[in-house]
This record gives sequence, C-alpha cells and structure tokens, in this order.
Amino acid sequence: MKRLEEFRDLFVPWAGLAVGLVAAGIAHQFGSEGTFDDCATISPIPIIIACLIGIAATIFAALSSWRIVCDDKQGEARRVVAIISVGSGALFVFAMILPIIASLVLPPCFQ
Repeated sequence: MKRLEEFRDLFVPWAGLAVGLVAAGIAHQFGSEGTFDDCATISPIPIIIACLIGIAATIFAALSSWRIVCDDKQGEARRVVAIISVGSGALFVFAMILPIIASLVLPPCFQ
C-alpha cells in the first residue's frame, strides 16, 4: 500500500500530460476510424461519447496536477512539471473537441 501511495505522489504532477496523451490518442483514433472507415453504419453518438469520456479523464488528471501548482510546499521542479502538465491537458482537451466537431459536420459517406 505504501508503494502505491509513493507512486501516486510521484505521478500526480505528470497526470495531466500522461492521461491527456493517452485519452487524446484513443479519442483521435476512435474518431478518425469512426468518421472515415465505416461511413455507412457509423453514428456520431459513439464518437461523441468516447471523446467526452476522454475529455473528462483529461480534465480530472489536469486538476490533479493543478493542485501541485497551487501547493507552496512542493519543490520547484514538481511545480514546473505540473504547469506543463496542466497546459498540455488543456491542449489535449482541444484536440478531443475536434473529432466531435468532425463527427457532427462531415457527411457520412462524402457522396
């Protein structure tokens, strides 16, 4: 149990970056495959749901990193990593909004 707490303590500044990267990758892959590969049967609803789950996970992780930024007791290096993590989390959220827009705007089969 102590190792899990140590891992959590070390991972929190990196959470927005790591979780956001994985979530954006999954949302992008799901969105691009759903929008372009199976155009006759795909609905925008699964793409929107996948992207919203990724956005929620990224926001949760970025808020975890934000707590490190606001804590004065943390070291300077941890705070810098947390600032980068929060900023990249915001960028990943924007990247996950794009497949939502594409699924709603693009016609199903480009015909």
